[in-house]
Amino acid sequence: MPLTVGGMVGAGVYALFNGVWAPVLLMIALTHVSDFNPREKRLAFALTLCSFSAIFQPAAALICALILGFWILWEFGILGGADVKLLIVVTLALGNPIVLIPIAVSGGFQGVIASLQKKREIPFVASIFCGTLLFVVYPYF
Repeated sequence: MPLTVGGMVGAGVYALFNGVWAPVLLMIALTHVSDFNPREKRLAFALTLCSFSAIFQPAAALICALILGFWILWEFGILGGADVKLLIVVTLALGNPIVLIPIAVSGGFQGVIASLQKKREIPFVASIFCGTLLFVVYPYF
């Protein structure tokens, strides 16, 4: 947990220095909304927060929507908490949603390998790392 929270703080500070403040505030707010009960209240607050974030900084609306999407995937148990935190960190740090394409491709390969090995649950962290590395290194080749 300290690694993912540290990454979130670092990515948040980096994004703030680059003028992307609404997604950072959304990330912080969603962290607090996660404790609300019942689930309907959490989802309503999250959607409202994302809408306000997108309204106040329209240039970052796609990043806000992605952060909300990641949070919803965690909320419904589709992704783990660490995976979601890392996806948010990558999205904030790079500021380019295109990074999700190589991450998804890496995740697909990892999923195929896991299904061949008959594994039910796989950690997505390796796919996030490999996809991000591919995105960052690709322009140099």
